[in-house]
Amino acid sequence: MDFIAIARVSMGYALVLVSLFTLIVIGSLLVARDALLSDYPPAIRERYGPQSARGRRTAAVAGLLNLLLFVAVPVVGVLDLHDRAEGHLGFLPPFVLGTTGFLALTLFDLLVIDWLLFCTVRPRFMVLPGTEGMPEYRDLAFHAKVLVPRPVPWPLLAIPGYGAVVGGLARLVETMTA
Repeated sequence: MDFIAIARVSMGYALVLVSLFTLIVIGSLLVARDALLSDYPPAIRERYGPQSARGRRTAAVAGLLNLLLFVAVPVVGVLDLHDRAEGHLGFLPPFVLGTTGFLALTLFDLLVIDWLLFCTVRPRFMVLPGTEGMPEYRDLAFHAKVLVPRPVPWPLLAIPGYGAVVGGLARLVETMTA
């Protein structure tokens, strides 16, 4: 399987992953505005107060849906790659699929959801009651610092890590079923 075919399949599944993740995030905020309270800047969390029971339930459901998403999409993607491949996939194609998907998700989350929607547009469903107008809603640096914390930027390391898990598990399954 050539790299162009692997990249094409990987980008397609990255689009699926990003789209479904975005639906889960926005859907959870539409159900309960405080569903993602733990992701807000500390000053906003402090002013808002404790998360509502509805917010906690919605966050739990969103977390389970995201977990399912992070498992199901690469499984379907690897099966698609396998159907297109001549012989065994090995490690690299599933690694590329997983890494591409998680990189696309990370960038979309930062640039579109966090910086564009949360910090710039600030739609009503993202603004917690009683926190309207707080300058922390415009703090682009907060979201960048969350992505690249010191001393170890573990969220960035999770991108190839997710790819390695997808590639490793695909290779393991392939070895066990050969």
